[in-house]
Amino acid sequence: MSLLAPMKRTFKIIKNNDEAIARWISHVVSPHVVGIVLTAALSYQYSDSPLETVLWLLVLIPLVVVPPFAYILWLVQKGTLEDIYMPRRETRMRPLVVMFAWMLLCIGLVRYWNAPVVVETILVMGLVLLGVLSVVTLFWKISFHGAAISAAATATVMVAGSWTWPVMLLVPLVGWSRIRLLRHTPRQVVYGSLVGSVIALVLVHGILLRVLH
Repeated sequence: MSLLAPMKRTFKIIKNNDEAIARWISHVVSPHVVGIVLTAALSYQYSDSPLETVLWLLVLIPLVVVPPFAYILWLVQKGTLEDIYMPRRETRMRPLVVMFAWMLLCIGLVRYWNAPVVVETILVMGLVLLGVLSVVTLFWKISFHGAAISAAATATVMVAGSWTWPVMLLVPLVGWSRIRLLRHTPRQVVYGSLVGSVIALVLVHGILLRVLH
């Protein structure tokens, strides 16, 4: 009984604070955070010149992320969006188009500046994922959180090896957080996760692994 008591107290704390925990998970494992971490990790790990890659990332990550994020914050302040995660499907397309156009421009700059090819490749993969999810959003609300973490987890396991499989546990955890916060239905989370995994499988196998090896 003495061993079970701490476990019971832990479960009780989680149950009483599950909404706050779900909100924390949604912030920490949000699509832009996942994208930054995956890009930085893979670019550094598989670069011929790690120091050069770090310098590129210090320039490119703020360039890719900050302007679209600032634009979304501006829309939130105007009242056009409820929050940075764009809960209503009808309000998503305008910022998604801006994000897509900005990322496309950044990829052009990366190519013009002769940045490491692995950095450009990962940005292209992110652009494809964003494009597919944006097309789906025209007709149906889908979970970007689910798609992003599934794509990142799948890519990590494919590139780094089976020993990284625990990262896949983040997929149901993030999915639960979105459902608990009433931001998505289970079906929207499942389909988002499936789309992310399929795109990662196709692009990692078809492009990224060839670039890395």
